[in-house]
Amino acid sequence: MPLSPDPSPLTTHQRYIRQSLMCMSGLLFGLLLIAGSALVLVALQFNSSSREQTTFYVNKAMESRTGALVAVIGDYAFWGDAYERMSGVVDLDWAYTRNNLGRHMYDSFGHEGVFVVNGNNVTTYAVINGEVTEDLSLSSWLGLDLDSLNIDSLLAEARTLADEEDVAFAITGNQGLPVLISAAAFTSGGDPYVKELPGPAAVLVLVDQLGPVKLAALGESYGISQLRVADSTDDAHRAPALAVETMAGTPIILRWEPPQPGNTMLLWLLPILLLCLLVFIYITRFNFRATLAAARKADASHNQVRRYQTELVFQATHDSLTGLPNRSILEERLKQACVTAQQSGTQVAVMLIDLDGFKPINDNFSHHLGDQVLVEVAKRMLAIVRPGDTVARMGGDEFIVILPGVLDEQAVSAIAERFLEDIAAPYHIDSIDLRVTASVGVVVSNGLIEQPLELIQHADSAMYQAKQEGRNNAFWYTAGLSQQMHEMAGLRNDLQRAIETQAFKLHYQPQVNSTTGEIVGAEALLRWTHPVRGIVSPAAFIPLAETTGQIIPITLWVLDTACCHLRQLADEGTFLPCIAVNISSTHLLRASFVSTVKAALNKHGLHAAQLELEITETVLLNHADRALHTLQQLKKMGVRLAIDDFGVGFSSMNYLKVLPVNKIKIDRSFINGTDHNEQDAAICQGIISMAHHLRLRVVAEGVEREGQRVFLQENHCDDMQGYLFAKPMSFSKLRQFIRKVNGEAAHSPRAAH
Repeated sequence: MPLSPDPSPLTTHQRYIRQSLMCMSGLLFGLLLIAGSALVLVALQFNSSSREQTTFYVNKAMESRTGALVAVIGDYAFWGDAYERMSGVVDLDWAYTRNNLGRHMYDSFGHEGVFVVNGNNVTTYAVINGEVTEDLSLSSWLGLDLDSLNIDSLLAEARTLADEEDVAFAITGNQGLPVLISAAAFTSGGDPYVKELPGPAAVLVLVDQLGPVKLAALGESYGISQLRVADSTDDAHRAPALAVETMAGTPIILRWEPPQPGNTMLLWLLPILLLCLLVFIYITRFNFRATLAAARKADASHNQVRRYQTELVFQATHDSLTGLPNRSILEERLKQACVTAQQSGTQVAVMLIDLDGFKPINDNFSHHLGDQVLVEVAKRMLAIVRPGDTVARMGGDEFIVILPGVLDEQAVSAIAERFLEDIAAPYHIDSIDLRVTASVGVVVSNGLIEQPLELIQHADSAMYQAKQEGRNNAFWYTAGLSQQMHEMAGLRNDLQRAIETQAFKLHYQPQVNSTTGEIVGAEALLRWTHPVRGIVSPAAFIPLAETTGQIIPITLWVLDTACCHLRQLADEGTFLPCIAVNISSTHLLRASFVSTVKAALNKHGLHAAQLELEITETVLLNHADRALHTLQQLKKMGVRLAIDDFGVGFSSMNYLKVLPVNKIKIDRSFINGTDHNEQDAAICQGIISMAHHLRLRVVAEGVEREGQRVFLQENHCDDMQGYLFAKPMSFSKLRQFIRKVNGEAAHSPRAAH
């Protein structure tokens, strides 16, 4: 520490004291240096011991994972039942459906690949990520990313070790990640009742891919933090690291973050030693400056506290990401704006802005990128508003704008349009171009309101309506909107009670063959009688149910009830080829939908062909790949598929060539004019011709007049449905109608012929 010269001449005693203080300071500094050096050496030794200990545990973790893989494959390969059912013709029911070598190998043990290879090294059974796969062999799947692994030699080694009931094991790399592969030949497990099969034994192969999540979890189980594969940003030669040898000869380097006890010790002890030195010098050399130093220290402490207080107040009242005011300060400014409007005779406008399409940015890119978009949105909004206006963030992707002192509602409208335009402009972040739009709810008030926060609720209602009307637009709040939102909330609660009490009914509208007049099916139509409102149209509650997710239990009830009724008809000897059920796109995209359909058919003992699922083309507007995959699974089961309301959307032609459907249903809006409108007639002729060329059946909906029937029959429409033949009816009336029509058809001249 530098010593400032005294303003007065030094006496001998003062010079002696000064020299003594300097010597004592030098001695203390030397002792501190020695102590510090010793502490650093001890800390380095502690850190080294920590690295060695964690390296030992990482080795143990990998050995544990390897041992678990070997133990699991041994339990299944050296088992008489598995030998009988998997060595020759694979028993798929035993292996996958009954889950002996099925999904639990992935869910319980985390094995991404389960393969059975016969004596000719041909894959006869494969389960990838818990799903059975028929068209993928072991060699082709492994060969995609694991070129270094010699599959045939691994299989040969497994068969060689079969007599000793031992397991062949290999480690290879997949995109830089370690992959554990074990192989064991099936044996009877010493079961004398199992007949030995001739030829080379079939081999069970398990593949355990140690991805980032698995590696991290494996490390945590042994107290290792951030166990991972060294990437380009890591120094693979810097300790701690573990080289995992692979069959290709190129090791995979594992890295982790070991505890640093030495650093922690230095963090605590070195400042203490330094503090002791400073205190000693302070006491011996600068005692006369104690008061001044204490005052300066007190001032510094006071200033620091004030800075902390300022920061705390800012953090409590502002959003940490965008720096915009949060709800606490927003409420105060909204109240003040209402008071100002009352006193000045002006108005206050409140806007609620919610971003459209923001969630996919977080899901498909990163939350960091999403945060940058929010920051940029905040900047653009601040650039639009006037001084004195408030832009606040409510959380997520929702913002509130308060415009006090409004004289002209046209100015508010102009600001809302600026928001829509500027927010919709591209965002160039991290070399990525992103786009989002906004839905804006606007409410204007004269400030004469008891609870100013109700203005935010009104703006929220208007914003919700803006989203309902297509998004990327602004909607102004009106008094009727609150009543509408209140009614929707009440309808949602009533709908939930109807779900819980199963207060629905199914009506059925028959479908008849255009040529023979025979009943070829019936469409199940949902009906709900409200205890107060009476009959509620499906057009009123189905869209609400799709928005709230209530459509899932409703569809489950419809599917189960329709299958139950079809079973009853079959047991009574009343023939109905199939029942059609409308399926919401929300439910179809659920991962469990296929198993739900299969469970309903099995429960009531129906064939898959007796069930027809009607979908609209809107299911393909979002997640088209997932929807097509689900439809292909249903078609493979044998379930019939139909496109409902065909022709009213813009994507029908584009997807019709790939959709695995059996029929299309022409929308009633086209059928209505076939007997008097040339355009409707031409459209229907074109749809029928196109469908028949694609080998699809055609059903005409809404047939109500004889002229429509004649036109459709002359143009070879396969089936018809409408009031001309029958109105929707209860199940009991459907039973009577089928018996009557089938009886008449049996005695008709055409039937006799």
